[in-house]
Amino acid sequence: MDDDSEIIDAILEGASDRYGELVDRYQLAAWKLAYSFVGNFEDAKDLSQNGFVKAYQNLGRFRGGSRFSTWLYRIIANECKDFLRRKNRRPFFVSLSAPDEPEEGASPAIPFELEDRGNNPRETAQDRELAAQLAGAMERLPMKQRTAFLLRHVNGLSLEETSEAMGCRLGTVKSHLFRASESLRAFLGPFLTSQETPR
Repeated sequence: MDDDSEIIDAILEGASDRYGELVDRYQLAAWKLAYSFVGNFEDAKDLSQNGFVKAYQNLGRFRGGSRFSTWLYRIIANECKDFLRRKNRRPFFVSLSAPDEPEEGASPAIPFELEDRGNNPRETAQDRELAAQLAGAMERLPMKQRTAFLLRHVNGLSLEETSEAMGCRLGTVKSHLFRASESLRAFLGPFLTSQETPR
């Protein structure tokens, strides 16, 4: 399997059909990233596709010193932020984890996975409420903090990849992540305290 740089070199030399290899390689990750921002399957699909189109159109500007994946994620994250600003809306998440493709009429899903604690209805209800509270707390974060948190903790990028995707220094990313974590802890503290059960 050719690495990204070899494929990009081939595309820039005229083998435009090889761009499909990059799309196949990163399509799912790109959609999941967009979904974590907007919480809607169709919007996420459109935004990730737009990201691939923009990446192709600007491939000549890609700097080989960085990873294609994080460059693509940066484009998609910007597409999502622009979309949310245009729509003057925030993502709406209501269930525990993002499906591969929701059924027609299904609610959009929270991009947070919580440990399955079995068939205990009370614990399941508490987990769902925690997921909903976490989503609500995420909506209250400034966009840069939310972006850093989504890239790092929801989409699984390393600190270095998050830094590349956001186009900022590693120390800045760490600061955004720290502030996001502190804010989420403050937002969720009262809820978590209320859910504690005596031993």
